[in-house]
Amino acid sequence: MATKGVFRVECPHCGEGFDADFWTVVRGDRDADVKELILSGEFDILMCPKCETMFQHEEPFLYMDPSRDLLAFVMPEAYLEKKEEWLARMKTDYEPLRASISSGQGLTGEPLYFFGLGPLTALLEDDRDREEETEVLEFMAREAGLNLLPVKPASARELDIPFSIPMPAGLGGRAAALNSASSLREKNDALPRLKKLVDHLSALKGEDLPFLKR
Repeated sequence: MATKGVFRVECPHCGEGFDADFWTVVRGDRDADVKELILSGEFDILMCPKCETMFQHEEPFLYMDPSRDLLAFVMPEAYLEKKEEWLARMKTDYEPLRASISSGQGLTGEPLYFFGLGPLTALLEDDRDREEETEVLEFMAREAGLNLLPVKPASARELDIPFSIPMPAGLGGRAAALNSASSLREKNDALPRLKKLVDHLSALKGEDLPFLKR
C-alpha cells in the first residue's frame, strides 16, 4: 500500500508554513485511488490552512507496479537544474536496494527516473490505452480459439505493442504468432498496437520471440 511522509512546505501565495502529508511510495497495482490522482493531475495538491488557496507541491516519491514491471523514481521538476547530480545520487541510492526490491517485488527491468509528474502520467496513460487494446485483442483471440502469451512490459512499451500476443495451441515461434496476429487484424483493423505487432513480427528474423515474458 501507499506510504506517506510529513514535509514542511510554504504556501506560494501567502507564505504560510505548515506540515503536510505526501506519498513517498505509491503501489500502482494496489493503490488505484492514488494512481487515479496521478492520472487526473490531482496528486499532491495541497490547500493552505491560512489563505485556503490550492496549490501543487512536489516531493520525491517512488512509484511501483510489479504487475507491469515498473519502478520509477519521480523527482520534482525543479531538480532538472541539477539533473546529472540528482540522477547520480538516485542511482547510487538505488544500488544497495536493488536485490531486495527486485526479488521481493518481482521487478526485473531497470528503474526509470522522471523529473516532474508529467512523464509518469504520460507513461501511465499510454499503459492504460495499451491495456484496453490488449483486452480487446485477448477477447478476439479467445473467440478464435487461440492461446495468449505475455509480453515483457518494458518490451511492450519500447515496441508499442500489446501486453500479450496470440498464438495457436501447441505452436510457438514468429511464424505462428504472425499468422495469428494477422488473422485477428483482418477482423479488426482499429487496433494500432496490433498493427505494430504484425509489422514487428514481419520484420523479425528467425523464429525466436525475444520480447516474450518467460
